[in-house]
Amino acid sequence: MLALGASSALAGGFGLREQGAYYQGSSFAGVAAGGAGLASMYWNPAATSMLPGMQVEANVSYVMPHASVDVNSATAPLTGANLGRIGVGDIVDDAALPASYVSYGWDRIAVGLALNAPFGLVTDAPCNWSGRYYGCYSRIYDVNVQGSLAYKVNDWLTIGGGVSLNYMDARLTQAQIIGVGLSGPITGSGAVDGDDVGLGFSLGALFTLAPGTTVGIGYRSFVDLNLDGQVTAYTPFGTPAAMFPAHAGLTLPDQVTGSFRSQLNPQWTVMGTVEWTNWSTVQQLIVLPTGTSPSVLDLKWRDGWFFSGGVEYQWDPRLALRAGLGYEISPVTDEVRTPRLPDSNRTWLSVGATYQWTPQLSFDLAYTHIFGDSGTMNLSPLDPANATRGTLTAEVNNAYVDIVSLGVRYRFDAPQPTQTALIVK
Repeated sequence: MLALGASSALAGGFGLREQGAYYQGSSFAGVAAGGAGLASMYWNPAATSMLPGMQVEANVSYVMPHASVDVNSATAPLTGANLGRIGVGDIVDDAALPASYVSYGWDRIAVGLALNAPFGLVTDAPCNWSGRYYGCYSRIYDVNVQGSLAYKVNDWLTIGGGVSLNYMDARLTQAQIIGVGLSGPITGSGAVDGDDVGLGFSLGALFTLAPGTTVGIGYRSFVDLNLDGQVTAYTPFGTPAAMFPAHAGLTLPDQVTGSFRSQLNPQWTVMGTVEWTNWSTVQQLIVLPTGTSPSVLDLKWRDGWFFSGGVEYQWDPRLALRAGLGYEISPVTDEVRTPRLPDSNRTWLSVGATYQWTPQLSFDLAYTHIFGDSGTMNLSPLDPANATRGTLTAEVNNAYVDIVSLGVRYRFDAPQPTQTALIVK
């Protein structure tokens, strides 16, 4: 569970949505309204109460993103030298993302524990490409542990809350001018490293409108981080030239998720989700090294939105099939897109299945294909934050993601099959 990876952001910004294979199969429709998947507690702690007794769940999602960056023009800072049109064939890396849960429910009270990676990012470009002054390698590694408590107020209302501990480690690199020689500027590279631990909370409510029909709403709070680390300047030969202690403040966004789930008959269930993420809190990342000038990354993101709908069909008592369609509005626009996060609006298409191997043991399998929109980059020193980065005009093309998710669930309180006695008269 500790081998948490990071990939291209898959929930807008640098958020990750891949928290459970059960809901992956419906494009996360119905996630806050409960169901058989324990991952629902991630979005709505009140959903911890859905299953009595002790349950455990383990998931892993293998994420295969792709996006190319085609450069139209680029110039170096200070000198204005032409950097050519060297692009990047695939700027994002594959990764495996685990998520695990455990819950125990009594008559009215249930508790849960979750281990997730809510955020993550890896974009990887060689530091000889034309946009190298705007980013080479970027990594965000994140681990979150959340404890939840749910209380069933009456037959139609359950409320819940949770506390989470979030650890983040980040590394950003780019080409930069580190000095001036007899022949002009000396180009090396710079790296920023930092990490911190922050606290957050979650709240939720689950409404049972009718047997088989639930509506859930969940809130995940913002988390304030002060990433302490260092800034390192490297020579053109890759050896450290200078090192400074540094810190950067970052506020991870809060989020509201609303979902419904309704069983129309013993075979068919319909689901839906609307989610808002407060990415507009992420306007700038200011790195403050001790003893030298600050470095500013202007992000200027807007809020993110996600909409999805899905259906589930109970093929037979053991096999359930599901599918979902989603649309996500990215917080990143053409005006502010950078090579560190070439994000765009996207369409989700998912299919999944659950097989009940025994009354205790079940397996979830899901596949998602995400169609990403193309986008542009227009970066220049007209933004004062880019005064030492030159210019870059480029396009992000051929953006897509394939995701395969596998989940295993075990119910310790599942009913045992009864044996029928043969009576001979």
